[in-house]
Amino acid sequence: MLSMKTLKNYKKLFADFWGYHEYDIPICWGCYRQQVVDIHHLIPKGMGGVKNNRLNRIDNLFPVCRSCHNKAHSNKAINEDWKEKLKERIKEKEWENLYNNKNGSIKWIHVVLTEDLVQMQN
Repeated sequence: MLSMKTLKNYKKLFADFWGYHEYDIPICWGCYRQQVVDIHHLIPKGMGGVKNNRLNRIDNLFPVCRSCHNKAHSNKAINEDWKEKLKERIKEKEWENLYNNKNGSIKWIHVVLTEDLVQMQN
């Protein structure tokens, strides 16, 4: 069981963005049945990590149970499916936050994916 209280920096980033509190235990986004035990990096950070934690981004962090985490490491196609699912969730969160801004002003404080910027410019 992953308690948000014992988080590493990338887990805190995930929790803060999605609105989880320190004692929340989310449900796996892979199967929607089990409790989250880890935050999976869709683009692997490797055993030694990466310079400047560049893969610790909202668009690369996916909460999973043990079973789904094992599947993600043995079947790379799952990661591609989850990237698309995560991209949609981020878009939904951006719209939700845009319209729920308490002071009435439009405020974008979210990850903006490069693809979205390209689409907006065209």
